[in-house]
Amino acid sequence: MASVHQRYRILDKIDAGGMAEIYRGMAVAIEGFEKPVAIKRILPSLTADRKFVGMFLDEARLSMQLTHANIVQIFDIGKADDTFFIVMELVEGSNLRRLMSRASDQGIEFPVPLACYLAMEIAKALAYAHERKDSAGEPLGIVHRDVSPPNVLLSRQGEVKLTDFGLAKANTQAERTEAGVIKGKYAYLSPEVVEGKEVDPRADIYSCGIILWEMLCDRKLFAGKTDMDTIELVRKGDVDAPSTHRSDVDPALDKIILRALAKQPRRRYQTARQFEQALAGYLFNHGKRVTASDVAAFLAEVTGRTADDAVGLDVSEAIRAELEALQRAGRIDLARGQAPLRADALRSSAHGRLPVGPMLRRLPELPLDELGGTEGGLQTLAERLEGQPADAEQATDGAAPSRAVRLIVGILSAAAVGAVVAWQLGLIP
Repeated sequence: MASVHQRYRILDKIDAGGMAEIYRGMAVAIEGFEKPVAIKRILPSLTADRKFVGMFLDEARLSMQLTHANIVQIFDIGKADDTFFIVMELVEGSNLRRLMSRASDQGIEFPVPLACYLAMEIAKALAYAHERKDSAGEPLGIVHRDVSPPNVLLSRQGEVKLTDFGLAKANTQAERTEAGVIKGKYAYLSPEVVEGKEVDPRADIYSCGIILWEMLCDRKLFAGKTDMDTIELVRKGDVDAPSTHRSDVDPALDKIILRALAKQPRRRYQTARQFEQALAGYLFNHGKRVTASDVAAFLAEVTGRTADDAVGLDVSEAIRAELEALQRAGRIDLARGQAPLRADALRSSAHGRLPVGPMLRRLPELPLDELGGTEGGLQTLAERLEGQPADAEQATDGAAPSRAVRLIVGILSAAAVGAVVAWQLGLIP
C-alpha cells in the first residue's frame, strides 16, 4: 500500500492485529507541509463483513467528536484500495501492556504514585467521554467497554492517552450489540458485562480499577486457563486488597481501589470523575507529587534497554521470564501459594541463603567423635575413612603421622566434594 490517499504517505507498519493494521504516515498539505500521523486500516479480508465495517466507522464517527488531552485524536476517515482507514494522532512511545510486561520482565516495580497517576489520567479520559454531549446538549451515552492496557498509549513526553473506541457503546451508533454478546478483553470486563447485563459508565471504572490493581501487584487479577475460566473469575469478582501483595500500598489506597472494583455497580464510584478525584486526593494528602516528566522517565528506564543489555543475563532471569510468560498465557498461577518471582530475589537467595564458605572453614573444628555411631561404638572421621572400629587397637607411634595425614586429606576431600556440590546447585556464585 504505497498510499491510502493523495493527502497521506505511508512510511512503515507500526502494529497489526486480527482485524486491522496501523501504519506510521505523513499528512501532506500545500507548500510541502507535513505532519506525522498514524493510519489505521481494516484488513482487506474483512471489508466484506458489513457489521465489522459498521463498527469500524462507528469508532471513527464517535472518536472524531472527542477532543481531549487524554484521548487519541481522530483527524480523518476515508476509503482507498477497497478498504477503509482512519487517520489519527501519532503517539510515539509505548502502550501500557508493553510497559507492564517489560517492567515485570526486568523485575522493576511500578512506583505507587506513578501507578495512581496513570490510572487518574485514564479516569480523566473516561470522565470526558462519559460526560460528552452532542450539539443539542444531549448526552452521547458513551461507554468505552474496552479499557485495557493495550488501549492506553504513553508518549515519550509522558502523555497518557486512551484509544480504540471501536467497541464503545453510544447513543449515536449505527451498529448495535446483540443481546448477550460479550465484547472486550475478558480479563478487563466487569461482572455485569460478563453476565450480559446492560452496561453503563461504571463498567469502565471497574476496568480502570483492574489496570491500577495489576500495575501495583505485578500480576493479572483475573487469569484463567481458558477464556471461560477467566470469565468465571470475573463473574465471581473476588478481589484481594493490593496491600496483601505489596507492602507499600497503604489502607487508604486499598479502600479506593476496592471501591472501584466492587462487584455491585452501586457500590463503586458512580462516575469516573469521582474515581479521578479520589486518586488525586490520595496523592495530595500523602505528599506524592507526580507529573508527566515522571511518566517519561519511567518509560525511558523500562523500555530504553537495547538487545545488547540481554548479554550477561543469569539463569534466574531466564527462569523468571519464562515462568511469567507462562503466567501471562494463563498456564500457571504464580500468585497461588508463593510470592511473586523476581530476579533480584532469586539472586539473593542463591548467594546468601546457605553460608557454605563459613561451614567449610569450620569443618576442621567440628568434634569428630559426634559423627554418628555404629554397633562397635562411636567413630571418628578418620576411622570412617579407614574403615576401622572406634575400639580398635591404637596404632604404633611410627604410624601416627600417616593417620594424621590421612585425616587432613579426608577433611580436604570432604570440603572439596561439598564445594563442588554447592557450586553445582548454584549455592556458590
